[in-house]
Order: sequence, then C-alpha cells, then structure tokens
Amino acid sequence: MSHHITSHLRGPRAFLLALALAGALSGAMLVSAGASGYGVNYCAQWMASGTSCEGPNHTLVANIVYDDTGSNAYVCQMATNSSGNSVGGWGCGFGISESCYAGNQLLHGWIGNASPYWLYMNGTEFYSQGCP
Repeated sequence: MSHHITSHLRGPRAFLLALALAGALSGAMLVSAGASGYGVNYCAQWMASGTSCEGPNHTLVANIVYDDTGSNAYVCQMATNSSGNSVGGWGCGFGISESCYAGNQLLHGWIGNASPYWLYMNGTEFYSQGCP
C-alpha cells in the first residue's frame, strides 16, 4: 500500500468507523441471542441524531433500545397507543434503555437517537411474558 492510503487508514475517522462496525456486529449478536419467541426486533439501522423509528403493534410488556455501536451513546425509547398518545413518556439511558408496560393494550414501541452522532440502533418489543 502506498504511504498516502495507509496514513488515511490510521486516522481517527477510520478507527471510529472500525469501532462502530465492531460494536454493531457484537450488539446485533447479543440482541438476537437474548430475544425469545416473545420478542420482536425492529428498526435495526443507522439513525441520525435526533431521529426516531416506530416499531410494530403488540400488547407490549417491555420495549428496549440498544446502541449497537458499543459507544454507550444516549438512546431513548417509548411506546404509543392506537390513538398515538405516549404511554409513560420517553425513557433514556447510556447504551441501553428499557420500559415495562402492563401488557393489556396494543402499543407501538419507538426508539430515538438522543446522541449528537449517527448510531446503529435497534429496539426489541416483548409481549406475552413478564418484563425481562
């Protein structure tokens, strides 16, 4: 390789990209290993700062959001009912956030990127069981 190419590969951007990809892969494996027949992963994608993504409709008992980059960035989750009203409001945490619900109504889980960076994120909705 030429010196010019290798100097770019050693830069901080390349390191952060490699770290994000490694975190995304390990996070995806961790999430899929823990999900049972009563869990549905949703919105597994890169998300810009300040954006959110809506999951499918279930009688939720839990909604969990993960920062799959491994950077412990600030992530948020919530659920809305069929009228579009928030049930419990946004819950946030560093790297992961979870809220539990009664499981007596159909809800949509939401995930949100509250960090100032792009993140590879995903959510997991749990239903027909106790809160994990």
